[in-house]
Amino acid sequence: MKRRIAAVTAAATAVLVVTGCSSSSGGGKDGDKPGAKKTESAADRQAREYREAAKKDRAKMLEVAVAYRKAIFLHDGETSCRLMTEKARSARGASFEECVKYLVPLDEEERKAAAGASFSVTGDPVDVPSTGDHQAGTGVMVTDESKSDASTSYHRAAVRMVKVKGAWLVDQDEDVSGSEMKNSSPVLSALMRSR
Repeated sequence: MKRRIAAVTAAATAVLVVTGCSSSSGGGKDGDKPGAKKTESAADRQAREYREAAKKDRAKMLEVAVAYRKAIFLHDGETSCRLMTEKARSARGASFEECVKYLVPLDEEERKAAAGASFSVTGDPVDVPSTGDHQAGTGVMVTDESKSDASTSYHRAAVRMVKVKGAWLVDQDEDVSGSEMKNSSPVLSALMRSR
C-alpha cells in the first residue's frame, strides 16, 4: 500500500513538473521573481501607445501655441507667420513676405523689455466648433506675464489650433477680455465672438 501511494505521488509530481504547474499565485517561474516583465496584450499595448501618442501630440500643440504667442509679443513676424494657417496669414497680406512685414520689429530697448516676459498655458484646451472662416479646432489660452519696475501685468489670448498636414498651426488669435474671464469658458467665448 505504501508503495502504491509513493508511486501515485511520484506520478502526480511528474505530471505537475511536466505541465509546468506550481502552487504559487505569481503565475509561474517568471511571475515569482521581483521585477519580472509581465506580458502585455496587443489591445493593452495599442491603448498604451495611443495614450502616449495623444499626450505627445497635445504637448506639441501647446508648445506651438506658446511659441506663436511669444513670437507675436516679440514682433517676430517670420516665426509667427510660419506657425499660422494660410487662411490666418492671409489676414496680414497676400503672401508670406507681407505677413512677416505686418509686425513692425521692436527697437532694441523694447526687445530687451519684452525678452523678460514669460508665457504659459492657462487652463485646459477646449474643443471649438467651426465659425465663419475658421475651421473646428482646439482652443488654448496663453497668458503672458510681464514685469516692469514694481508691477506685473498679464495678457491673455485665446488661440484656435488646427492640424494641417500633421502639423499644429494657429488659425485664430483673439484677446481674452476681463468680462470673458467670468464665463465658464473664456477661450470659447473669445474664439466664437462675433466681429
